[in-house]
Order: sequence, then C-alpha cells, then structure tokens
Amino acid sequence: MSTPDIIRVDLSHFPTDERFAQIPGKLVLADNMDDEFETIDRPSKSHFPVQLAMAVCMVCVSGKIEVKIDLNHYTLTDRSTMLIFSGSFFQMLNVEKGTKCLFMAISPDFITHAGDVKLGIEFGRKLRNEPIQYPNAKDLAEHITIYKELKRKLMDKQYAFKEEVAQCYLQIMQCNVFQQFTKHEQQHQENKPASRKEELFVKFMSVVKKHYTEYRNISFYADKLFVSPKYLSSVVHDVSGNYATDWINQHVILEAKAMLRAEGMSVKDVSNRLNFANQSFFAKYFKKHTGYTPKEYKAL
Repeated sequence: MSTPDIIRVDLSHFPTDERFAQIPGKLVLADNMDDEFETIDRPSKSHFPVQLAMAVCMVCVSGKIEVKIDLNHYTLTDRSTMLIFSGSFFQMLNVEKGTKCLFMAISPDFITHAGDVKLGIEFGRKLRNEPIQYPNAKDLAEHITIYKELKRKLMDKQYAFKEEVAQCYLQIMQCNVFQQFTKHEQQHQENKPASRKEELFVKFMSVVKKHYTEYRNISFYADKLFVSPKYLSSVVHDVSGNYATDWINQHVILEAKAMLRAEGMSVKDVSNRLNFANQSFFAKYFKKHTGYTPKEYKAL
C-alpha cells in the first residue's frame, strides 16, 4: 500500500480562468482588490502543510491572514507583505472575511538575483527569520501600482511580450525590496566573508535542497562541490553562522515534521521516505534534534 505524499504545490495547481493573470509555468497573479472574487483560492487540504515549488509574494492590503511558514505561525495584517522561498512548507490557516490582498507565485527559474551575492545571502537569511515585512505607505503603493500594471499587460491578449515585461517588472520590485533592505543592513556588509566563500555556500544550499532526503553525510556534499568536508563546513559556518551538518539536519527535521503532521503518514512511513535505516534510528535522530520522539510530536 503506497503512503500519502506531502502535497507539493506548483504553478500548475492554479486554475487557468480569467481570475488569474499568468504566464503558464512561470508566473501567476491573483487578487481581490476590485471585488473580482471573495478570497484567493487555497490549495486542496490547506489545513495540512504543503511544500511550495515556487516563490510566493502576498500583500495584505487590509484585513487579516493567518499562515504557517516552515511550521512557524505568522499573521499578516493591514499593509504587510509576505515573501516565501521555493521549497518552504506553507499552511493557510485563516483569511478574515473582507480581507483585501494580492498574490504572486513565481517559478524559481523565472527571476534570479543577478546582483551582489553577499546581499542576496543576507536578504535570504533575514527573510527566513522574518518572512513578514511592513513597508512604508509610499513603497507599498508603488508595489501595488507595479503589480496592477503587470497584471494589465498579462491580461491583454494582444500583448506579445508578456515574459519580457514580466521579468522587467519583477526586477523593479526586487530592486525596491533590496533597496529597503540595504538601508538597514549596509553597515554590516563590510565584515562579511569573501564572495568566493559566499558563492560556495549558495551552491551548497542548492545541492542540499536536492539531496537532503537521501544523504545526510557532509562528505557527499563536499564531493559534489569538489572540496574537503572540513573546508566546506568551515566556509558554511563563516558565511551563515551554522555548520554544514546543521543545515542538512534542519532540512531533514523540517520535512519530517511536515510529514508527521500530514494525514495518514505513520512514523514508519516518514522513516522510510527519509531513507533512515530503520524506525528506531529515525526516532533517535528526531529526538536528538527536537527533544520529542516522532510519536510525541505527532500527538502534539
């Protein structure tokens, strides 16, 4: 008997009707700013965590939205924004009636950060800790204006350069967000590690996201990146403050927690899916990193 999967949501899960302005497989926009529909549709079984195969930006113009990101609870209120990385676990908890919001889902390869690697790493680190931001009124108004112009272009059936204009608009949004971020972080940039180390860290995180369910030994990742395990761990610690094994374990534990919360997934199922030698070994690993046995966590 097959075990149920963690639901992995990508751009193909969105309807292709007139409510959603989109470039198939690359970008989806939706909102209820003009009372087009009551609330943004949620993925099926939204009361369980889903894993996002896309980056997500949501703006709560007014009202209240409660979510979980990587199993942590957050609340969006008036004029707040939420940015989530592809690969994150997401759970929609509640949308207060009358809430006005806009939503963008973006394929990871549709827009990339081509600027300062150091800035990108610092920005990503901050977002993982603080995915909810509160831009000032001027910045938020500009963001909404760009969104509306982008949506208008995508909804125009005669417009022939939708991908090109979408990438331009998204780059403007990205630059505006980075500009606000640098105002607060610029003073810390001088003491960061050299860019070669930062680039290795970015490559390491990319490999971890692909292989963490199968490989937890740092030697595997060092071999993939053509460096020694000792050097890799040292560089990752210099750049991020965590050792390479910490990042690997964080990914494994996060996925384990999400699976244990999913309907129909037993502890044995989770152990098998994460390629542990046996259920007992998985239980010891999970308790070491969380303080709970899998059964205790599942019952919380």
